[in-house]
Amino acid sequence: MLRFIQLAALATAIVCRASLAADDAGAAAKAADLARGAALRAADTNALSRILADDFKYTHSTGYHETKAIHIKSFVDGLRYAQFETTNVVAHVITPDVVVLNGVLDQSKGVGGKMTDYHLLFHSVWRKNGEAWQIASLQTAAPPPAAAKK
Repeated sequence: MLRFIQLAALATAIVCRASLAADDAGAAAKAADLARGAALRAADTNALSRILADDFKYTHSTGYHETKAIHIKSFVDGLRYAQFETTNVVAHVITPDVVVLNGVLDQSKGVGGKMTDYHLLFHSVWRKNGEAWQIASLQTAAPPPAAAKK
């Protein structure tokens, strides 16, 4: 009986440790996403170069695909964000080094001062690379239209 209690205590400790590690990974990915938002608003291509994984892929809500190089070049070519805010962000820890974030994105972006506002849903995959979290994949989508009132 004592052996069973010891094993149960060990199993509980392992589950608690895994849960704490998952919380840490989720919080770290959320923090990295906030840093990405700040880099986008500041048009900081050096920060974006560190935050975007080398194999970064972005599928816009329009279906347009971007790589890391294309995404960063858009800032060199004049893209600017007046607003970039994520809300309702939920982290799903796949492994201690891979986290999926889902949430809502409100942004205003454009070139030459001509801004367009967007209200989107997003799905991103973050991967730990050494001590840094990098975004490997991003997809945005327009939310479905509100249900018609009867």
